[in-house]
Amino acid sequence: MAAAAISAASKGRVAVLHIADGRHDDSASRQLLSDNLATYVEVRAGGIDAPRPDDLVGITRALARTHGLILVGAAHGLLVPLGRGGWTLADLAWALQAPVVVVTDSGPDSTNHTTLALDALTSRGLSASVIAIGDGGDLTGLPVGLAGRIPAGAADQPELFRAEAAGWLDPVLRATSGRAVAADDSSEGAVATSASSDAVPAARRDQDAPPSTVSGKRLLIVLLAVFLLLVLVLCALTTFGSDRTSGNDALVQINPTPVPSVRQPLPSYRAVPNTGYAKAPSRPAASAVCPQYAGTPVAAEPDAATTARVNAAWKRIEKWLAAHAPRTRASLRPAAPPERIAALQARMSVPFPPDLVASLRRHDGVAAVDSFDLPPFYRPLPLDQIVADWEVSCSVLAGGPLDDDWWHRAFVPFATAGDGGCLLVDQRPGGHGRVGEFYPEGGTGFDRWPASIAELLEGVARSLETGDAYMQQYRPGVKAGQLEWTIEAPR
Repeated sequence: MAAAAISAASKGRVAVLHIADGRHDDSASRQLLSDNLATYVEVRAGGIDAPRPDDLVGITRALARTHGLILVGAAHGLLVPLGRGGWTLADLAWALQAPVVVVTDSGPDSTNHTTLALDALTSRGLSASVIAIGDGGDLTGLPVGLAGRIPAGAADQPELFRAEAAGWLDPVLRATSGRAVAADDSSEGAVATSASSDAVPAARRDQDAPPSTVSGKRLLIVLLAVFLLLVLVLCALTTFGSDRTSGNDALVQINPTPVPSVRQPLPSYRAVPNTGYAKAPSRPAASAVCPQYAGTPVAAEPDAATTARVNAAWKRIEKWLAAHAPRTRASLRPAAPPERIAALQARMSVPFPPDLVASLRRHDGVAAVDSFDLPPFYRPLPLDQIVADWEVSCSVLAGGPLDDDWWHRAFVPFATAGDGGCLLVDQRPGGHGRVGEFYPEGGTGFDRWPASIAELLEGVARSLETGDAYMQQYRPGVKAGQLEWTIEAPR
């Protein structure tokens, strides 16, 4: 059901590659999934012809020629060996370095199982979000907020399923343009990975010129495990707006020779030393390069002028959202207590810029569902997720060698794209809290971003009030009571 919802919410042709123990049954859930797919391909796990990681990479890239989104799933847990060499779905997700979504139910053990899955992913340097199936249940103890909730009875009304699916998911889970991703399933959920290092802008990857505008929600596609039965790896790639066709089933015998890649090949499992089919490494300790509680950094305290400036920008944003996008306005979280902001600075051993402190005292980030985004797809983070994202990047840096232009311990992430990318402020000596943009495949850049968070908020407020494109590229719009940024092609 979760796979069907993500498929129904996508804008392009969708394919499923299923790693199965046996032939699928013709259940209602399987039919619901088929109704929202263009193509279904099944391969067999186990035995002499069991697929290898390189095979699966090749198949997904071949499917990418004609599909905008590829979901790769298996009826296995996150860390269950799937083939020769003992590789797992977690290893596959790690190889693709894709953002992950864990799908869980609302039962009494969901928080525990989901947290364990998130920990397994984080230990491999993979970012993750969570969506739940079913109503009720106390999931407030999760280390991340929910990025969606699918009603338990959704499958009972298939005629309404496609129309309503997009409303159950955070916009970031709706595939609108392409980036490669992978996913896996834990005992209570599933995972998805981030864009591969060879991904390039869609306009360059697709020979057919795309429309002059595309949705601003970064195509993170993620997926899902149907609890103990199905886990889905997603590869959202280049196709825009293709019509779906009826589902096509294909049972595939894997050839031991890897399928040639459609574009530049992903890094091979064999390229990782001493592993054969590489196991995802344990995450190096973030403290190796980003010491916590080191010394006694003075917590930033914004002066009256900075506080007034930040609050004025937020008031303008709040007023516009209340009038035009009430669903998005409701996603703004209450203020973070000053003592918690000070404690986080001490933990990270990095003083925050005063305007970030003032902003957090106004709103401790936003909720993951129906979220307010800074243009074009950056969701402001609450305190707990600021430190979590910082630790993940620090742990990757610890595995080096990487330089300060990739990531630095004095970078403070404050908004996430959900696929490993973020907006950050530069607190290195001389950085003065300038805003930058980080992506794992490219590192950090500051050229096109403002000199401060206060300036960023003022620019967003001005864009909302006037309708002008922010940075002449990101234009605000409203759909069903929710703010959405549209990316306009440069003129």
